[in-house]
Amino acid sequence: MKKGITTLFLGLACAMGMQAQEYNLFADVDADGWLWFDSQEKIDKYVGLCDEENYKVDPNGKPIQLVYADIMPDYPQSTADPFWIGVGEDGEDFGTPGYRTGALVIAPSASLTATNGGGFVVCMPSCTTYSICLSTGFQVYCRIMGTTDVNTSFTNYTNISAYSMFNSLCGAGIYTWTGIETLDNGNEGALRLKGDQPVYAYFQNNRNQEVYIHGIRVTTPTNSTLSVRDAGAVQQNRIFFEGNRVVLNEPARLEVYNAEGVLMNAAHTDRMDLSGMPKGIYIVKAGDATRKLVVQ
Repeated sequence: MKKGITTLFLGLACAMGMQAQEYNLFADVDADGWLWFDSQEKIDKYVGLCDEENYKVDPNGKPIQLVYADIMPDYPQSTADPFWIGVGEDGEDFGTPGYRTGALVIAPSASLTATNGGGFVVCMPSCTTYSICLSTGFQVYCRIMGTTDVNTSFTNYTNISAYSMFNSLCGAGIYTWTGIETLDNGNEGALRLKGDQPVYAYFQNNRNQEVYIHGIRVTTPTNSTLSVRDAGAVQQNRIFFEGNRVVLNEPARLEVYNAEGVLMNAAHTDRMDLSGMPKGIYIVKAGDATRKLVVQ
């Protein structure tokens, strides 16, 4: 009888061990499973833009998607820079001891604690753990939101956890945020990131200073392959603005529309000067990338 119980116990232990297996979502990680944004190669492979026109995840985009700050009229863009020098452990300045190089530079909100800052979304086929390494020279005010529906607008994501001036996430310096997958905004039965179904985790900056995301760590319960376009082969079009000049990372058909959707200019090029256009809001498209530009 004891032998049977022992065998049963060992069987259950093995089953539990199998269920506890975790897999890194990304391939280019360090020994601890962290994806650091310290090379252009990794940024090009994993980081892209959201569907800016519809303010939601691009289902055909990269696994990490940058979101602009929802601030009229210029809608500041969050960016990725492998050479960005972060804030050190003391929180006093850039490049002090403990700093990291390379970051997603998340656009600030319009004012202190305003919920319209920039952010980024991580598209996960499933989630066991989710952690973020960030730095800033100020207290961090932010929100983590999520959804299981890729077609949800960012304005309709479920609030999982929020941090404001009365309950900041952390102070100035570099900070590793773990256990994000278990947050539920204090509501039993509410959405959590942890699970075996696809989930989209949206980090939004809610302070009027930039936040620097140096790395993320995502593990999943199954050894899933990322089902996203361009997990490394083809570089996605990127649109940058230098004043009223539009610059692409590579030549493409560049189209400029006015706020009414009328095509104002088009050419196959990697740059276009809109200084001569009438003042107003324009939609700039290059392949699958779309951004808004305000000509003043």
